[in-house]
Order: sequence, then structure tokens, then C-alpha cells
Amino acid sequence: MSSKKLNIHIPTIGIHYWMLMILATTIGEIVGNLISRNLGLGYSTGSILLIGTYLFAIIAIALSGKESPTVYWLLIVLGNIAGTNCADFITIEPLKLGTIWGSVLVMGILTLTLVAWKFVSPKSTVETGLNSKTFFLYWFAILVSSTFGTTSGDLLSNDTPLGAGGGSILLLVILAIFVLLNKYTKVSKEILYWLALVIMHPIGATIGNYISKPAGLNFGNIWTSVVLVLLFLLIFIAGKRTTEVKYS
Repeated sequence: MSSKKLNIHIPTIGIHYWMLMILATTIGEIVGNLISRNLGLGYSTGSILLIGTYLFAIIAIALSGKESPTVYWLLIVLGNIAGTNCADFITIEPLKLGTIWGSVLVMGILTLTLVAWKFVSPKSTVETGLNSKTFFLYWFAILVSSTFGTTSGDLLSNDTPLGAGGGSILLLVILAIFVLLNKYTKVSKEILYWLALVIMHPIGATIGNYISKPAGLNFGNIWTSVVLVLLFLLIFIAGKRTTEVKYS
């Protein structure tokens, strides 16, 4: 760890942030499937490779003591891709827990992670910034919430009458409720951030399923990945001035 104490703020949370987040979660779903299925790496090898890359990037940032908008969003995308493979590892093979029990397990891990955050550093929030104690917890929570997004998104898409389209609509309605709560109530912004993030991930999963799979638009994983990455880059570049990451 760098001798310089970590004190890193995530990008400004607003419309631009959430647009990039939902694109990142959708990219994670599609590219994760592309790596494990189209490239034939499988869920185990894909999970090990992607989690290893994700951890290496996080440690490199921690050692440098600095972060930038580009690096932040690269980690978000990597976390979402890794989370997709972890979800398939848990629900399909080799653990074969299924989408219901897989979702319960992952949500339990996420809850414990956030409780641990408040226990080790109660004054550190997504608004005040990440310190040396919460930096790794934040990125672990991102990975776990992404994993939950795929398990719960697949649950809605494949194991309920809603399907990918109906599941996306339901989740968007729930997300809109959180937005209204944030605007018109005094509910903790920290709580609403994590609730929105938890909902955002399965939205990305259901949208990704709808775009890429035969039950939806059937564009396939490869072309969907290309289009989504280009769209993400365009929105990121267009709003780069509003996503400044501050560190001291």
C-alpha cells in the first residue's frame, strides 16, 4: 500500500453517472457471456481470469493512491463483466445453486459487506469519499452487486412470466420510485445510492438479455458488445467534464 493515505471520491453522482452505470451493467452482461460462451472459456476459467484482472487493477490504483474518471469507469466495467461470470459460476456451474438461491446467497454477501463498511469506517460514504479501509470494500461491493444483478436479472428473465422485457419494465419502475424518494424525501442518500445500484445491475442484465438473446431482439453477444461499448465511450467523452474525480 502506498504511504500516502487514500482519500478518493467517486465521480459526481447525477444523470450522467447513472447513464454510464446502466450501460456498464449491460456491457458486463453481454461481454461476460461473450467471454465465457462465445470464446469458450467457460464459467470457471472466465471467472478466475476476470476476477484476477479486476483485483490487479484495484491493487494497482491503491498502490498509486490516485484515481481518474477513466480508471474509475474501467473498474466499473471490469467489475460488471467479472460479476456476470461469477453469477453463472454460482447459478449454472459448477455450484448449480440456481437463480433463486444464488440471488439469496449473493444478496447476503452484499449486505454483510455494507455492514462491514459501516463498522470499520462509519464516516466514510460515497459522498465523503473512500479511505484506506473502505476503498477495497467499495470495489468488492461493486463486484458482488454486479453478481447479484446477473443472478436476479436471469431470475426475472428466465424463471418468471415477466421475461426480459417485463422484468426490465418492473425494475425501471422500482428505480423511478427510488429517484422520487431521493428528490422528495429525506431518506439517506447513502441508502438510496446502494438501493439504486442494486436495482441498476439486474436492469442491465435484463436489457442485455433482451437485446442479445432470441427471446428479444436477438442481436447476439458480439455485435451488441460493440454497439454498447461505442455508446458508452460517446456518453463518457460527452460528459467527461462533469465526472471529475477528486483526490488528496
